[in-house]
Amino acid sequence: MQRFGVLAIVIGGLVGVTGVVHAQNPVTATQTPAQTQQPAQQQAANDVTACRLTMPANALSAQGLATPWVLSGARGGQCDETVKPQAAFIDATIFDPATSTVSIYRPLIINRGTTPAIDPLVPTLPANAVVEISVGFNGDQLFLADANGGTDIAAANCVNGLPGSIFGQEIFCNAPAFYAAANGKVAFPGRANSPDDGMPCPTTESWEIVDQDQSDNTTTNYLPSGNQTAQNTAANAARLGTAPISNGSDNNLVTRFYGPALHCTPPTATDVTDPDNPVQSTSSALQALFARAQNLDQPALIPANDPFVLVGNHPSLRKLNLYRMQVNQSTVASLQDASTTTYCNNLWNLGLAKVEQDRAALQAFGRSPDAGVSPDLHLFLLSRFKDSWDNLGCEQLTGTPNPVTLQTDNNGLVLSAQVTLPGQTPTSTTEANPTTTAAPTSTGTPTSTSAPTSTAAPTSTAAPTSTAAPTSTSAPTSTDAPSSTAAPTSTDVSRTTAAPPTTGATITTGAPASTGVATTQPAARQRKPTMRMTTTTTTQRSVVLVNDPTTTMHSGILPFTGAGDTRLVLLLAALLVLGGSLLVWRGNSE
Repeated sequence: MQRFGVLAIVIGGLVGVTGVVHAQNPVTATQTPAQTQQPAQQQAANDVTACRLTMPANALSAQGLATPWVLSGARGGQCDETVKPQAAFIDATIFDPATSTVSIYRPLIINRGTTPAIDPLVPTLPANAVVEISVGFNGDQLFLADANGGTDIAAANCVNGLPGSIFGQEIFCNAPAFYAAANGKVAFPGRANSPDDGMPCPTTESWEIVDQDQSDNTTTNYLPSGNQTAQNTAANAARLGTAPISNGSDNNLVTRFYGPALHCTPPTATDVTDPDNPVQSTSSALQALFARAQNLDQPALIPANDPFVLVGNHPSLRKLNLYRMQVNQSTVASLQDASTTTYCNNLWNLGLAKVEQDRAALQAFGRSPDAGVSPDLHLFLLSRFKDSWDNLGCEQLTGTPNPVTLQTDNNGLVLSAQVTLPGQTPTSTTEANPTTTAAPTSTGTPTSTSAPTSTAAPTSTAAPTSTAAPTSTSAPTSTDAPSSTAAPTSTDVSRTTAAPPTTGATITTGAPASTGVATTQPAARQRKPTMRMTTTTTTQRSVVLVNDPTTTMHSGILPFTGAGDTRLVLLLAALLVLGGSLLVWRGNSE
């Protein structure tokens, strides 16, 4: 009996030492228990970029806007704001209730342990200004922190998801209050038509613009300088002489690529990032205001299976509605009202059809957001559609195989594509040579360009009043079962809106009076990174990071035990030692 007792004490001691070592050396940021045993899955997990962004105090104030946010690594990794795949970006939109106008400021993000390459200037805010902040990220998982135990986060009404399940690339501050104040107050001119196709210019809720995770990220650029960063103003660019890094997004696509390809300009407002030299630019929230103001019959709104609103790979009504509130979209009463089946059908029937209608203008534009996919904007959009169809599970939901087939070279560059539209036979397209006469260049860097030509005075098409519940006539009957026919319907959740006011401050938008000359060089790579699978894989990434390690217990399978919690292992060790001691004591007593 004493031998069993001694053995139990020895085993308990080994388990206890293992637990202590694990507590001091936790599993790395990109590992899960399964990955400690499967090297192939561990390699896939290493592709996940997780960073932490620490916000300043009083972030919604003038001084707070001019105080840099700080980027650092999360889960034991390293992050660098000057490295594009790891960079985060911020735009702030400011509503003046006295004049019903908006302005824009672009807070800076710096690396931890550094200072700005050029100090930001403090803007002057209107009295009673309502400020909204949008944060975008080129990596996969961006965690939010402050220096005061969450007080600053709460004070600025910042959200980045649900407890234990963040959005991924987005953080929003004070967005619902901003839209509640500005919807129906900021006036826009009537929506312009493109001179290329005669159709209304696109918005961030147009089906040709959206993908599987729409309404994300920002239009902000920063200037890197060594390991430092600066705001991208004309004065800073002239002083530093470096090329900006940018945030890939739907907002960026419509602002700098699709819109200019059709000779359309985005809504703009005064950008006061350099208060002494204001320019005209756009922002995430301004584009959301503009999209809402258009009263589209079939707006593209975030579906239930958007990867950013899933919880543990399952749809979540709470998370879906939380995200929609941050981007000026109506909440829904059920997941069925945000049917992914309907979303897929509209992507094909409305979105892909419009991309094909605009093919000539897109090919003539001469550059795309990601030259690594294709320098041809049309082929880039087809590749993006294909990924969205696959990643949303549209074939399973609609019964329709992917309408886009791609041919790529060994490096993944798209060379050609075959497209099938509803009721039509497949058509082929090949890469067009970039031209030099397609699109204006005035939308490249909003913070350092001159103001575009103004359009007509505002009409009665201002933003509608804010509403929450959609109409009940467009919800699909099922969100899971595939449809029984190939040709989709083109229905979606409609907004219920009140009659808009006829007065307000003008926001410039529409077709420009004149165009410039597009560059013949492809744009730098601006791939929109996500936590989803890509065209080269058949399964989702094996790791989904959902909690910031600064606030959670370290986990991972421990050697010898198979247990995943340090506290559990230490308890087991204590019980073994105690039991062994009792056995030894009993043996001595006998």
